[in-house]
Amino acid sequence: MADQTFDHQDGDVITCANCGTENEPDSVFCSACNHFLQWEEPVSESRPRRRRTSSDLVAALNPVPTPEPEPEPEPTPEPEPVPPEPEPPAPEPVPPEPEPEPAPPLPEPEPEPQPAPHPQPAPEPTPPVPAPEPAPPRIPAPTPRLAAKPAPIAPTPEQTTKPAKPRAGNPNSSVQEIIAAIDTGREIAASQGRSDLDQHLDETKKRLAAEQIQVVFCGQFKVGKSTMINALLQRAVCPVDADVVTAVPTVVRYADKPKVTTYVRSEDGSRIEERERPVGEIDLLVTEEADPSDPERERVVEVGLPHRMLRSGLAVVDTPGVGGLDSAHGFLTLGALRHAKGVVFVTDAAQELTGPELSFLKTAVERCPTTAVVVTKTDLYPHWRRIMELDRQHLEKAGLDLPLFAVSSFLRLRAARDPELNAESGFGELVTFLARDVVAKTREQAAKTAAAEVDFVASQLEQQSQAERAVIASPQSSEQVVQELDRVQEQAKRLIHPTATWQQTLSDGIQDLVADVEHDLQARLRTVIHDVEEVIDSGDPKDTWSDTEVWLRRQIAIVTVANRDLLTERVEQLAQDVAFHFELPEGAKLVLPLAGHAHVDSVTLAPASSLAMPGGKLAPLMVAARSSFYLPMMLGTLAANLMGGGLVIHLAMAGVSLVLGGGIGKKIIGDEQKRQRTYRQQQAKAAARRFIDEVAFTLNKETRDVLRTAQRHLRDDFQGRAAQLERSAYEAIEAARRLRGLDETQLAARERELTDREGRLGSVRAAARDVAGAREPVGSRG
Repeated sequence: MADQTFDHQDGDVITCANCGTENEPDSVFCSACNHFLQWEEPVSESRPRRRRTSSDLVAALNPVPTPEPEPEPEPTPEPEPVPPEPEPPAPEPVPPEPEPEPAPPLPEPEPEPQPAPHPQPAPEPTPPVPAPEPAPPRIPAPTPRLAAKPAPIAPTPEQTTKPAKPRAGNPNSSVQEIIAAIDTGREIAASQGRSDLDQHLDETKKRLAAEQIQVVFCGQFKVGKSTMINALLQRAVCPVDADVVTAVPTVVRYADKPKVTTYVRSEDGSRIEERERPVGEIDLLVTEEADPSDPERERVVEVGLPHRMLRSGLAVVDTPGVGGLDSAHGFLTLGALRHAKGVVFVTDAAQELTGPELSFLKTAVERCPTTAVVVTKTDLYPHWRRIMELDRQHLEKAGLDLPLFAVSSFLRLRAARDPELNAESGFGELVTFLARDVVAKTREQAAKTAAAEVDFVASQLEQQSQAERAVIASPQSSEQVVQELDRVQEQAKRLIHPTATWQQTLSDGIQDLVADVEHDLQARLRTVIHDVEEVIDSGDPKDTWSDTEVWLRRQIAIVTVANRDLLTERVEQLAQDVAFHFELPEGAKLVLPLAGHAHVDSVTLAPASSLAMPGGKLAPLMVAARSSFYLPMMLGTLAANLMGGGLVIHLAMAGVSLVLGGGIGKKIIGDEQKRQRTYRQQQAKAAARRFIDEVAFTLNKETRDVLRTAQRHLRDDFQGRAAQLERSAYEAIEAARRLRGLDETQLAARERELTDREGRLGSVRAAARDVAGAREPVGSRG
């Protein structure tokens, strides 16, 4: 793969895929039609730019069906566009900000919007965000499952969209609002000499900026997952070929320049190391050509790409399709879905959804409710609409209310300069789902988490102002104010002490977690041992060992995922229990490592050749031949001598001996085969137990590592909060004492300063509560 497939440079202009209006590079919505531009591709400006008028918007949404496109509509004296006009009205200059003039034509019941019929003078690459269907208030969607566009900034009274949060259409507004509150809070904290609170807000801002929005693309192998990712990004990122299957998880995220990073196990197997690799080697890194038994084989491959869509924090994960959905890979993929922000389940139009696919979808939705189903290869199968209808029926019968999209990666990859072909590819609905239901909601939730931290800091800063305000209002009661603050400080000091209640809660909780998680793992593995022994007894390991290994690894993957689910749930609950001692509305943000269960694939199972008895295949035949030849001959010779017969007697006894020898040989061979089969079964059971013991040893070690990491995370977080509470009480006491020696003029000046600071803090807390939305007001218990 050539490096240039990754190259991408931002230009000066963003052309709206919906109406063709040219916008500034940092625009979020189109200035003419309010179309979401966050993921549009900017192109270099090669000619004088012209802002399209509202008349151009009418022409774009209601093109005149003439064979010759008109580059410029004929001017008319009408100042406002009218939708039924056969020819678009004269262009009117429109200011940069969106105006309500385009509102009247929006409800026009056109079945499908098309771009403006006049060509652009300069060639421009098609943005990666096609808009095949505008929002429901403008043009009714032709199918009931089409995803709506993000809400415009300035909705008109005629809009009839379903109720939604004001920021639902813009994934950046909540983040920008809370970042502004963080910056204001940092300024106030710095002015009060609270470097600890300043640092707390700085770390909150960094976490918010580093928020990764992982979307997992999963499905059966050879259904077009990798090709669809390439088409979505319009870059040749994931290797695709008729005989190539993705074997290693591939994460595509934003980077300033193209790069490939692999994560491999260290030589001693104790840690995962990060290594930079050439971009051209990606085919060898992620496909089946890599040796599965190689300890240096990559665990994860990460591709960095300078792409506008990925700059929003979106990270696309291409999961392995090797082995199918019910393989160990499939169940490990399910385990990763708990930490994903969105899931795109990929199937193709060759057949309707199968039982394993529906079963996988049910489990996936339980772990990540933001899930969509995408049917690929619509360009190859003319009956894809029938398949879509059958899939929709299967989803309804299974109780799954999921968006269903049909796409053609072939058309998308060839639609770089053809908006009509781009719209026909169907990717517009998928991009809308990612932008609105995944990115916007994830950023909204991240902003809410940051709002809790902002409100916590603001409450600490307000404590000093409240103390000073109480002293100014009643100077004679200043001593009582100081005494009350002394009690608050003593309570905060007790939180810092190693014997604090929350410290005991954390320590006891971790110990209980270790015992409970390890017991859960042992109980599940004991069940696997019992089941695998039954499987081994039902057949001959010589013939069934490869199938047994596949089944056993699948069961181990199921156990691993279930055990890690218990671990995650219990640690999150422990964080809430500890937060209760601080009277916080939410516990600390906890990030658990996701790669723990991936180490199990390094545990090897004994090969089938090691199960055979010593001596090889000829040993039982030699024993049977020796026993069946010598014993009958000796008995026949003895009987002939005792009977005293001649040649006839000896020949007769020889025949009897041969028949007797054949029967004895058959019996001996049968018994020997049973004995060897029993031996192989015993060896197989022993090998399975050793394998499961090794898995238990590995998982128990990883469990303890994860819990130690969680304990340190919670301890450091809450110790920092306790120290901040103690210092806030101390600063409030000192501020109250400083006011005792001030005269009335100085007190009045200080009161004016407090009024200004309290106003700024009030705006910070109001912004935090506004971002929190319908949730319980942050800091209500603090």
